[in-house]
Amino acid sequence: MRAQIFLIFVFALVHVHGQKLVKKAFIGPHTETIQVDAQYCYRIDLKTEPTDEVHVSATMEGEYARDLLVSIEQSGTTAVISTDFQPNFVNPNDKLSAHKVISIALEIRVPEYKNVGVFGTKTNLYATGKYKDLEITLSDGRCTLLNVSESVTVTTQKGDIHLSAPSGDIVSESTYGSVQKETIPFGDDRFFLKTVEGDILVTKTK
Repeated sequence: MRAQIFLIFVFALVHVHGQKLVKKAFIGPHTETIQVDAQYCYRIDLKTEPTDEVHVSATMEGEYARDLLVSIEQSGTTAVISTDFQPNFVNPNDKLSAHKVISIALEIRVPEYKNVGVFGTKTNLYATGKYKDLEITLSDGRCTLLNVSESVTVTTQKGDIHLSAPSGDIVSESTYGSVQKETIPFGDDRFFLKTVEGDILVTKTK
């Protein structure tokens, strides 16, 4: 079995008006794939920069905010960003009930032209930037894409999808929802948008 290296970073905790602000920069010049586990996040702002670093900034609120951490687990060329409780966290009830009373928002900046995957439930995702391949899977959360390239795949159960792009090769499908598309010139960027119950809106970047 290939050896895995798990890196769990402890972040500086700062209280701002009752909120806990968590910041950390992870340098990974050889990282090709970045996966984001957004299971417990209500919002993620994802963008790219011409850099070799991954920056994660989290705002956490709720009764158990002090017991939360952001971790990066790395194996080979893949880094996984996730949120969870401290290893020594003891909840009087259970972790599931604890997650119901916390609120986590992440701002993530990744290098350009990487493979990036985001997986969430009720997460509202806002993405912009240049990706080699961006794959987003959500349940109820809304996905908003603004000027995203090069290859993008979005799949949701009930969440709406809004794409704004200057051009592209766009395939959009909603089983029970509506699909509204403005006239957009054909381009090299590829978009595959699919939802079961959500609505899809495609607009041309002004």
